[in-house]
Amino acid sequence: MEQLSLHKPALTLFELNSLIRSAINNALPDLCWVVAEIAESKCNQKGHCYLDLIEKEDDRTIAQIRATIWSYEYRTLSRKFESATKTPLRQGMKVLFLAAVTFHEVYGLSLNIKDIDPAYTMGEMALRKREIVERLKKEGIIDRNKELILPLVPQRIAVISSPTAAGYGDFLDQLHNNPYGFKFSHTLFPALMQGEEAERSVVAAFDGIVKMKDLFDVAVIIRGGGSVADLSCFDNYPVASMIARCPLPVITGIGHEKDDTVADIVAHTRLKTPTAVAEFLISGTKSFEERLIGIENRLRLYSDGLLSDAANILNSLAQRLSFVPFHIIAAPRSHLGVLEKGIKVHVTQYMQRKQDKLSSIEQTIRLLDPVNVMKRGYSITTLNGKAVRDATGVGKGDVLETQLYRGIISSIVTSANEDGGQGR
Repeated sequence: MEQLSLHKPALTLFELNSLIRSAINNALPDLCWVVAEIAESKCNQKGHCYLDLIEKEDDRTIAQIRATIWSYEYRTLSRKFESATKTPLRQGMKVLFLAAVTFHEVYGLSLNIKDIDPAYTMGEMALRKREIVERLKKEGIIDRNKELILPLVPQRIAVISSPTAAGYGDFLDQLHNNPYGFKFSHTLFPALMQGEEAERSVVAAFDGIVKMKDLFDVAVIIRGGGSVADLSCFDNYPVASMIARCPLPVITGIGHEKDDTVADIVAHTRLKTPTAVAEFLISGTKSFEERLIGIENRLRLYSDGLLSDAANILNSLAQRLSFVPFHIIAAPRSHLGVLEKGIKVHVTQYMQRKQDKLSSIEQTIRLLDPVNVMKRGYSITTLNGKAVRDATGVGKGDVLETQLYRGIISSIVTSANEDGGQGR
């Protein structure tokens, strides 16, 4: 122990740190279980993993410490953890680990991690997911995107994907090389599909789509070609909120089949893979084509029926007219003028009746045209795409779409009276 000039006893820094090390070793057990959040994680070329661990309270850091997982143990622990949780150790994750508290005279205080319990992290991940879902429900937006109506022919596609993802290539190949020759257009809004920047990147892509919403029919998020362990960016509130509030129907195909992410839960339609998304869009167009073919066939049958009826009438008239020359020859000359006049009157009256009937049909069609009806102040109200004819089946909270002569009004039902207004 050195002496100061004023003869006061003092410790060297090494002596002080040695005392701290001894105190820590005597006060703490050899190993203890600790819960902390990973603030930063780095692995060096030798395979050692270095962590910055923190504890937060109301988004304020109240504790912080360094930790190390040496390479030999890290290989075993990381494989076990990822096998159980389907995700690697990463920033923002809460973990329960077994560690030895160490203090080195040069490197200071740190934790030497010996084991990690993946069950704790799985529970934390599930809890976080439930909290996000409950928040979306509380805000009343969890089903908002599902309530949007898919266009009859979704041909203009806004795509959120990594441009280098294998799933993106599969999607385009399936969509544009469909066996029916249907034409689709797509615009890529590139985004990272994994990693720490994925959340911000996907949100930015949605911002771009919203600004250009009038140019598209639907938005799709496709991933594919990556590890299931990298789905964490689809289990967070900012991305889920953007999907729920998107003015276009959102279809997800992010390459997993087991658990739905929060993004899947709030999307209009959830599909397993990018290829399945392309098949879904193609099938929608095919369904519309089949409807058109059905209408065409019905029109053809109706037209054939009209022409057949007209042909029968003409044949009947022709047969009747075939007897006219004999009557004319047999009739006195004085009667020919009267007969000629009668034929002209009969033909004129017949043609006038047919013209009047056509005018009446035309007028009826014009009056029944929904556009003309709505011009007079009437409207068409639908619930889930079906016309509402009475208050039966309409409940509080239902979202109604009202088609006016110009524009559409969306409204939420606050009350529905099934008896009010009958007979009026």
